[in-house]
Amino acid sequence: MAALLKLTLIYVAAAQVGLLLLLAYLALSRRGPLPEGASVGLLLLASLFGLLGVVLALVWRWV
Repeated sequence: MAALLKLTLIYVAAAQVGLLLLLAYLALSRRGPLPEGASVGLLLLASLFGLLGVVLALVWRWV
């Protein structure tokens, strides 16, 4: 159970970091409003960053 909790926390933390980096990039580079439907893309990108974090955590554990 502790391993699952750890992986979940890594997933959430990686997703938050990825979303924070993306939002910082958008804040610094875009001056206009985001197009319609951009929130779905932002959430998808955050979930992909989270999955990447879990994969890295699993690789780290096996190495």
